[in-house]
Amino acid sequence: MATRSQLVPLLLATVGSVVISSAADAQLPANLTGSITIEVSDLQDQEGNICFKLFSGRQGFPNDDEAMVKRECVSISEHLATSENADFTVTFDDLTYGTYALAIYHDRNQDGELNRGMFGMPIEGYGFSNDAPAVDGPAQFDDAVFFLAGSNTTIAIRMKYPQ
Repeated sequence: MATRSQLVPLLLATVGSVVISSAADAQLPANLTGSITIEVSDLQDQEGNICFKLFSGRQGFPNDDEAMVKRECVSISEHLATSENADFTVTFDDLTYGTYALAIYHDRNQDGELNRGMFGMPIEGYGFSNDAPAVDGPAQFDDAVFFLAGSNTTIAIRMKYPQ
């Protein structure tokens, strides 16, 4: 017959394997969703729209409209009608948890495009999540990426304008 000192480790091992097995069998709901709140600052004026392009992977970031998860253009003047400053906030709801990156631009002439000059440089304001730098071309996904893993993630983006 086993002694008490021999049974305790055996009992702990049995209970431990049941707990680990139960934890492994437990599954999270398949489609956890949350919201992304985007706080835009440093707008030069209230003309036109701010257009938001949300991507969930490197593929096509930041210019390929086919690769976007979501796109929305918001009228600055309508959005800020009651605001005293040039900053505003937009929220995207019902997004699946995961990695994302945002590209935004100030579409002054409301043509739905980030207009560029003769050498391909933007002539309208732009910005990226994490204020990712645009060096020798647009920002890279890896510099702009953030993770949505809760009910809401807030991203601050400062607009940059050509000199």
